[in-house]
Amino acid sequence: QDRTIYDAYMKKPPLIKKKGACRGLTLVEVLLALVILSIGVSSMMIAMGQALSVVRTARNREIAQNLLRRIDLDFPIEKIDYEERIESGEFDDPEGYYWTREILIIDEEERPGLFLTRTRVEWIERGRDAFEEMQLYTYAPEAESITSEVR
Repeated sequence: QDRTIYDAYMKKPPLIKKKGACRGLTLVEVLLALVILSIGVSSMMIAMGQALSVVRTARNREIAQNLLRRIDLDFPIEKIDYEERIESGEFDDPEGYYWTREILIIDEEERPGLFLTRTRVEWIERGRDAFEEMQLYTYAPEAESITSEVR
């Protein structure tokens, strides 16, 4: 008899199912699932937009660096031709990019023949001006602008 009382105590009563009680999801559960899904999708859309923006900026900067190298190949400056001047132009191949090269004499009294060449490629990105710049110091004591001043 002790065993039957123990068995009756330890056994759980069978679940009583009401007719039609567990047929589907409630409206609240469906709405909650939609809210969670929409938050996740909107977060992914924001992240995707930012990632595309970063990729576009990186691509523009890579193009600009290649164009900086191309300027030196297309418009080389011989050491004898160094003088203070500003040059500029546009590129035909990637539209919307233009360049400026400025040559400055640095410290004429102490170091005659030391030039700073600043080359800049500029473009418009998302309505704002963007640029990539390279500065190069060149020592050219044989430049005509220096030798003509010494004479």
